[in-house]
Amino acid sequence: MKKKIGRKFENLEKQNLRKTLFVTFAISFLAVILAMLVQLNAQSKIELCSYLDPIVIDIFALIFGLFLVIEGLARIYEHPNASLKRQFTRIIRVAMGFAILTLHIIQFVHK
Repeated sequence: MKKKIGRKFENLEKQNLRKTLFVTFAISFLAVILAMLVQLNAQSKIELCSYLDPIVIDIFALIFGLFLVIEGLARIYEHPNASLKRQFTRIIRVAMGFAILTLHIIQFVHK
């Protein structure tokens, strides 16, 4: 009896984690596409495009973006049985990290 309950709980935990990761990467993908569209559209409208930020800002932004992605994913894996609703702020954190990485990679490449 205990084995059945344990297996059901384990399957539910895996199902919640899969659903959370799917939603996380879907929203992150949308955030990356949106960030690319905004950045590339803004670049095309400016004739003399020069970013005034020093390269150090891009490096710090890359580090911060990586931190958001890694920390958010770590928290998702730390709580695999949490519902999608409870994981939502972590999902947003990961998506924001990917968007920041995208924007600053585009700016870094442009420099």
